[in-house]
Amino acid sequence: MRIAPEAIEQKLDAFEVWRVNWKAVTSFLTVETQWRVAAGFSDFRWLGLDYTAVAAALRGRSDRAWHRLLCELRIMEGAALEILNAEQSS
Repeated sequence: MRIAPEAIEQKLDAFEVWRVNWKAVTSFLTVETQWRVAAGFSDFRWLGLDYTAVAAALRGRSDRAWHRLLCELRIMEGAALEILNAEQSS
C-alpha cells in the first residue's frame, strides 16, 4: 500500500528501541508482509497477521520464547491495526 506524502504528519528518521523489546521489534519487521486483508468492492480492511506465516518465518524458538514473542507481536499488531484501518476510514 502506498501512502501519499501529505498523509504523513511526522516522519521519524530514527527512534530508540529498548533492548528488552529488540527481538519483538525485529521480528515484527521480519513479518511485515504477512498481513491478512479483507477486500470489498470499494475498500479493504486489515484483519491482522497471518500467524501460520508468522510461525514459519520465526520458527526455531523454544515454546516459552515463542509464546512471549507472540504476546509482544500481538501488542504491536493491535496498535498497527488501529492505524492501518483508520487510514482506510478517512
